[in-house]
Amino acid sequence: MGSRDLQGDPAPRQAASRHVVAWRLGCRRTAEQPVAPRARCAIAVVCLGWLVACGGPPRPPTSAAPVATERPAVVNLPSNPGARAYLDAGGVPAYVIGVGDVLTLTLRDVTQQQEKVTVRPDGNVSFSLVENVRAAGTTAAQLDESLTRELSRYLRNPKVDVEVTEYRSKMVSLLGALQTVITAGTKTGQGRYPLRTRTTLLEMILEAGGTTVDAQLDRVQLLRGGHSFVFDLQRTLATGDQSQNPELEGGDIIIVPGAAQLTKKVVVLGEVRNPDVYLLAEDATLLEALGRAGGLRESALRDDVRLLRATDQGPTMFRADYEKLTRGVDLADNVPLRSNDIVFVPRSLIGDVNDALSKVQPLLNVLLLPAAFRDLYTTGGGLRLDTGSAPGSAGTVYTRNLGGTAKPVASPADTSATGTGSGR
Repeated sequence: MGSRDLQGDPAPRQAASRHVVAWRLGCRRTAEQPVAPRARCAIAVVCLGWLVACGGPPRPPTSAAPVATERPAVVNLPSNPGARAYLDAGGVPAYVIGVGDVLTLTLRDVTQQQEKVTVRPDGNVSFSLVENVRAAGTTAAQLDESLTRELSRYLRNPKVDVEVTEYRSKMVSLLGALQTVITAGTKTGQGRYPLRTRTTLLEMILEAGGTTVDAQLDRVQLLRGGHSFVFDLQRTLATGDQSQNPELEGGDIIIVPGAAQLTKKVVVLGEVRNPDVYLLAEDATLLEALGRAGGLRESALRDDVRLLRATDQGPTMFRADYEKLTRGVDLADNVPLRSNDIVFVPRSLIGDVNDALSKVQPLLNVLLLPAAFRDLYTTGGGLRLDTGSAPGSAGTVYTRNLGGTAKPVASPADTSATGTGSGR
């Protein structure tokens, strides 16, 4: 079918093909230089490949999250045998008694004897006729055997029962976006919780009342042995992957991050309505910080917002266009913020980082160091801040008095008039 089309009337198609090829490849063929059908096909294929490879400007880099099917790395948690809450007893987890636990010991003989004892700091307990029986590091069944053996020296066939009534030796601390529920005098939420048996990270969070709506379960933090580990409980809930749901030990600290937690300190200065130091959420962005500061003033340079960040190599400055951000044209500049970032909205154009720092420093002194006020008083008696030159001005310095600091400085004309009046 294709060969019959090519053998038909080729004149119109040849003319159109010559124009397209000449436009795409810059060829200088004329209408009098015919192109063979096979050559046209080859050139069309080359043109198509060139258009696919070079079609349009490059896309901006994105910080997309990993694909959901990607398996996160398995975290190797350090383990302290003395902090484990249980031992395997025939496939059944049995609680390991520790210092501070409260035990109820019962001796069933002719008359029943019951005592409530606390495991002493040396790990021992005393009961009835026996002293200093090792309790810490044993299970209730093992302690039962030890007490029975010791009491057999004084009693015939003693019968002993051991029950752990208060769990105090292995505690876990929970912080962050946890739900607070009060029922029957019991309060859940942030706090310290005891380990009573084999308990996983997810089970402990559920025991503490669950999480709030804004909890970020994909990056739950676990602190153990002076190190921090991050687990994706969202994956555990979605796929059942237990590698992200570790067993807990005594002394563990669990932090459930939430979007509403204010954990980042950001300084917003310059031509904004409310310059100040703000505490923002963990996932706060540049646009959110500017919104918290009340937005930009009319005098702000809206296409040249600066973000100053301290790095190991020194201060680094980034530039953002507020107009593009607010209009949704280019959201690539809406970068995530880090703690101690400085957002500065200038009035006039800024050069390099040093220039930006020199303009930010006086504002920081006023905002953060009230004692620096005395260094900014002028001879005219007014406390003034240099906010740069207004757009379109020829080097004119615009200053303004801070409210309540001093009287405005009189102009030269007013000064001469005042001098004349005083002479009279």
